[in-house]
Amino acid sequence: MINLFFVFRLKRGGMAVIKRWHVSVSTTDSSKPINITLSHRLGLSILIFTSFLLLFFLISIIFITLNHNKIIVAEQIIVENKLLKNKIDYLTTEIDSILTKLKLMEEWEDEIRSEENFKSINKEIRELGFGGLPQVDTTFAFVNDILNLEYNLTLGKLTRLNNKVDFDFDSHRELLDNVKLKELLYRSTPSIYPTYGRISDGFGWRTHPITKKKSFHYGLDFGNKQGTPVYATADGVIKYAESKKNLGKYISIQHKFGYQTVYAHLYKYLVKVGDEVKRGQIIALLGNTGRSTGAHLHYEILRYNKHRNPYDYLNKLEDDIILSQN
Repeated sequence: MINLFFVFRLKRGGMAVIKRWHVSVSTTDSSKPINITLSHRLGLSILIFTSFLLLFFLISIIFITLNHNKIIVAEQIIVENKLLKNKIDYLTTEIDSILTKLKLMEEWEDEIRSEENFKSINKEIRELGFGGLPQVDTTFAFVNDILNLEYNLTLGKLTRLNNKVDFDFDSHRELLDNVKLKELLYRSTPSIYPTYGRISDGFGWRTHPITKKKSFHYGLDFGNKQGTPVYATADGVIKYAESKKNLGKYISIQHKFGYQTVYAHLYKYLVKVGDEVKRGQIIALLGNTGRSTGAHLHYEILRYNKHRNPYDYLNKLEDDIILSQN
């Protein structure tokens, strides 16, 4: 063990006072100390230097401690930036995957529009729906240039994806509405034979078989034996199921889009007023009631209260039926 003793002594030499530093160094191994004598200036210099050295050492320790914390924080930020970059890369991949699926859905939509004879969507209009003003987000501008660039590129893709989804959503909804409208129009338009049998009399001017006078025949007559099933030629609601002098027992069905059908000279009703009926549903049995020369069905079609030639509607295909105001 080493013991250091600093002793400051004043010695008088003649008329002057001499200031000196005496340093005594002793160890536990030796009883004889080592004495060192320094001048006042040198001792003071050593003391000041030692004090500055200790202060520098203390400041260094504080600085290293603070910077160590900053280094830990910086390392955490680097790790977080890597994780964030990986997340951005993942989002970019997912967005590209969604865009690919949307492209496939658009191709399906084009096929449906072509098959259903709907108006196709212009590719340039689709591209306009895909576009949009670029957005710049400066959130990471002062953190990392590469990260900021990738983030803004991903943000731009996300914006375009959102615009494309909105455009395709409206487009698909329009297509669905058109499909539903076309199906409803087809189901509501008289387009099948109302019964089995031969057409015994047509639509137009004729000589009446009973009165023998020239008169206009507003429908088609289907000849067959009594009891033959009579079918609703379109979806609708039973408006009348009653008897008149000339028509005998008859049924009138109100359909959508201004259509109305009449089935006369019936033998028996199988529905009542207010019933909803479907295309192809049996509504009555063919008969010989009213002013008739034999068992047959008198069948009429009206559109907006104007008689139409039923012959033009027999076996009408779905693509042949268009929506019109006439």
